[in-house]
Amino acid sequence: MDFLKPDVREQLMREHFEFRRLLEEHKAADERLIHLVSNPALSSRESMEEVELKKAKLRAKERIYKIVQEFNKSRGQ
Repeated sequence: MDFLKPDVREQLMREHFEFRRLLEEHKAADERLIHLVSNPALSSRESMEEVELKKAKLRAKERIYKIVQEFNKSRGQ
């Protein structure tokens, strides 16, 4: 996530439960997607799972972005 500076990430990982949970959710979805797309022929169920995982990753990323924006505002940036 390009918008996430290392110092901000570290502080939010320590202090913000939702942020930590969302990063873990995003990572898990990404790892599952990597596994799915390595299969040349997905079943219809796997194709649906792929779509849902992409949506989950996007939702998590959008919420992470909002948390980072709120954090930066609170720090006066």
